[in-house]
Amino acid sequence: MGSKPAITREAILSVAYERAQREGMASLGIRTIANECGVAIGTIYNYFPDKASLVTEVVARFWHAAIEEAGVLTQAEESSEGSEGTLMVYCRCLAQGLTESLDRFQASWLREAANLDARSLKRSREAEEECFRGICEGIARHIEGDTAIRARAREEFETEQLANFIWKGMFASIKMGDPSCKTLFTLLEMALYD
Repeated sequence: MGSKPAITREAILSVAYERAQREGMASLGIRTIANECGVAIGTIYNYFPDKASLVTEVVARFWHAAIEEAGVLTQAEESSEGSEGTLMVYCRCLAQGLTESLDRFQASWLREAANLDARSLKRSREAEEECFRGICEGIARHIEGDTAIRARAREEFETEQLANFIWKGMFASIKMGDPSCKTLFTLLEMALYD
């Protein structure tokens, strides 16, 4: 009996990620990924101690790719330099960019992520939160740099809490099929600007 070829952790993860894109997260199984990689099941377990670990890495890759494709982090740096209305411009670009990125993935991914087993779900949410921190930091920079935000609004809201609120509202709107986040953005404009 011949030995199976050597494979890297990254190669396994790439195969799993591509499979999840094609067939959804429910299709991720250790045996299935091992077969697609042409390696023994034990080889997968050498890199990923359980299915939850593999799923977590796939979810993290998904969000990193979506954020990168949307250009979120570079937009944050480029447009947060103290001018009027940069927060709302950034948020609209962010919503549009993420929606376009998410549309490239299987539509059911976000819903499927919510249906993972408890262990995979917990780990996946932790991986998501790590990715989302960067988005919230970009929103916070735009809040700080937006000279059109009323002074009273700045007194009433802490920057980090407002950034977190905005992101969670945007994410919920996008998941519910409202990529324009119209209601959220209208409320923000009413609350923050003259």
